[in-house]
Amino acid sequence: MAEKIGRYFVISDNIYTDGEGVRVQLVYATRTATLMYVIPEVADALRTGRLDAISPGTRAALRDSEVVVPDDQDELADVLDRSRSAALDRSLVNFILLPTSYCNMGCTYCGQEHVRGGLSADHRDRVRARVLRAVRLPTTRQARIDWFGSEPMMGYAVIRDLAKDFVRVADEEGVEYISEMTTNGSLLNQRNLEVLIKECRVRKFHITLDGPPDVHDEHRPLKSGGRSFWKIVRTVREALDNPDYRHATFVFRTNVDVRNQESIPRYIELMAHLGFNQPNVQFLLAPVHPWGNDVSAIELEGKDYAERELGWLRLMHEHGLPFMRMPTVPQRVTCSAVKATAELISGTGNIFSCTDHPLVPEAEQTSALGHIGQDDLPVFRPAGEFDGWYDEVEQGKSWCKGCVFLPTCGGSCPKAWHEGRLPCPSYKHNAQGRMDLAAARLGLRPVGAP
Repeated sequence: MAEKIGRYFVISDNIYTDGEGVRVQLVYATRTATLMYVIPEVADALRTGRLDAISPGTRAALRDSEVVVPDDQDELADVLDRSRSAALDRSLVNFILLPTSYCNMGCTYCGQEHVRGGLSADHRDRVRARVLRAVRLPTTRQARIDWFGSEPMMGYAVIRDLAKDFVRVADEEGVEYISEMTTNGSLLNQRNLEVLIKECRVRKFHITLDGPPDVHDEHRPLKSGGRSFWKIVRTVREALDNPDYRHATFVFRTNVDVRNQESIPRYIELMAHLGFNQPNVQFLLAPVHPWGNDVSAIELEGKDYAERELGWLRLMHEHGLPFMRMPTVPQRVTCSAVKATAELISGTGNIFSCTDHPLVPEAEQTSALGHIGQDDLPVFRPAGEFDGWYDEVEQGKSWCKGCVFLPTCGGSCPKAWHEGRLPCPSYKHNAQGRMDLAAARLGLRPVGAP
C-alpha cells in the first residue's frame, strides 16, 4: 500500500543527548498523542517529506503513531469522522449534576449566580429516574457521573442519596461506573472523603488552589469571611497517606490572572515542600476565562500566558510535581457540549450541554435545552448549539481546520469560538519547551546545554 508522511505531528527544534553520544529528536504525533524519539536523520526526512529515507522499522513505528498514513487518506476527514463517531456513541452516557445552586465561596472571576436552598424531593427523584433510565439502556456500557457546581459539597446529602442508586444499578446492569467531582475542597474532610470514595465511587477530585495561602484566600474568599487554603491542603495531604485511597486522584487546578500570576512560583515551591509529589496527584494551571461575565481587566493573553506558564512548568519539573507535559490521550470528544449522550442538569432543573451555562443568569434564560420537570423529555437531551461542532471545523468556521493540534485539542471550546474568543490550549504556543521537559524527564538535555 502506498504511504505518505502525514500532517499531524510536531518535531522538536532541539537535538537531545544523554552525554554518552546518543543524539535524538522528539516527534509528537498528535493523532495518537504519542511522543517518539528518532535520530536527527529521521527528523530531517519527516520535515522534507522523504519517506524513502526512513528505515522499515522506524517507518512501522511512525505508522503505528499515525505519522505515516495511507497515501489516499484525507487526514482531516478521518480525524473529524472519528470524533463524530465518538460524539454519537451511545455506549457511554455522561451526566454532569449540580446537587445544589449554592456555593460557599465568592470568587471574583466566577460568572455564576448562587442561590441558597436545596433541591426539592421531586427534582431529586426526577434526576434519579433520568440517570437510571440511561444506565439501564441495553446499549450502555459505561456510565460517567460528574458532580459539579456551584459547590457540590453543599449538596452532600443529595450526592449520597443519588450515588447509592447509581452505583447499585450500574453494578446490576454490568455497566462500568466512573465518577468525578469538581469542588473547591473547603468542605472535604476525612469522614466524607471515605464515603465519597468508597460508597459513591468518586475516583477523581478536581480541587482549585489559586496560589499560596495568602493569595488563594484572597482570590477565592469564603462568603463567611473565613480562610480555606490550609483546611484543603491538610485534608488532601492526610488522604494521600491513606493506602485505601491510592486509586483516587487529586487534581489541583490553579486559575491564573493578573492578580495572582506573580505568586505561582511560591505556590509551586510550597506544594513540593508539603509533599504533593505523589503518583495520584496532578497539577494543572489554567488562565482565567469569561464564564458569562467580563474578565477582560484581569485575563492573560494566550501567547503571553503560555510563555509564563512554561517557566512555571519548569519549576514543577525541578521540584518533581506531576503535571502534563504534552497530552497523552487524543481528544476524541472535545467536551460534553458536543456529545449527544452527555448533559448537565443545573440546580435550577434546566438541562444544558455546556458546563459554562448553569447558574449563569443569561444562559439559564436562553440556553436551556429542556427542564427536568418535563414529562416528555427524550432519553437523551434535545439537540444543542454545539452538536454540529465538527461540521463547523470542517467548514473552516474556526482556525482548527488547519491546526496540527486538532486531534489532541478538538477545538478546545466551541462556546468560546462562537463568542469570538480564541480558546487555543497553551501547548500550542509552548510545545517546544514542553518537549524539552519531556526529554529532561528521561535524563536528556539539548545538545550544547550545560
